Amino acid sequence: MVRPANRTLAIAAAVLLPAMAWGWHERAQRLDVQSEASVAASQIAGRPVRVLCPGLLKRTFLREINHGSVRFYDGKPVDETHLSGEACAGLRRLVSEGPAVGLACLQLDNCSKDDTRVALGVAVLAHESVHLRGVMDEAATECEAVRRSAGVARSLGASPQAAAYIADWQFSVAADNLPEQYQSAGDCRFGSTP
Repeated sequence: MVRPANRTLAIAAAVLLPAMAWGWHERAQRLDVQSEASVAASQIAGRPVRVLCPGLLKRTFLREINHGSVRFYDGKPVDETHLSGEACAGLRRLVSEGPAVGLACLQLDNCSKDDTRVALGVAVLAHESVHLRGVMDEAATECEAVRRSAGVARSLGASPQAAAYIADWQFSVAADNLPEQYQSAGDCRFGSTP
C-alpha cells in the first residue's frame, strides 16, 4: 500500500480538522440545549423526561413538519419529546445569551427571525412539556403551555421581562396562527403558573 504524500496529508488535515472541530462544537451546543431544556420539561412533566434536538444531518436533509412531538402509548406519554431545528435554535440562543435577549420587539410584532425563534422555541417546549405531563388534548395543552411559558423562559435564562414578553406573544400572536384544534373555546385565561 502506497502512503499518501505529506503534502496530500497536510491538505486533508487542513480541510478535515476545522470541519471536525466545528461539528464537535455544534454537537456540544446541541447537548447543552437538550440538557437545559430537559430540566425545564421535567419540572412541568413532574418526572424525568428528555428533550431531543435534531443533529446537523437531520436539520440539513429532513424536512420538519411539526415544531415538536410527543408520542403516546395506551394513553400515556413516552419520556421524551422531539423538537424541530428551528425551535432548538431559539432555545440555543436563549441558553447561550440569557438575559441579554431582550425581546421587547415581540410586543410590536416586528422581531427579527432570530428573536421570533426564541419565543417559538419556548412556546414549543412549554407545549410539548405539558403533553409529557399526560395531557393529550391540543387546546388544553396549549392553554396550559401559555400559563407555563414564562417559567420555562426563566428557567432557560430569560430575564423576567423577556419571559413575560414571550408568554404574551404566545397567548396573542402565536395563538392566532395555530390550527383550530389548538385553540380553546375561550376558557383559557392568561396568567403564569409555576
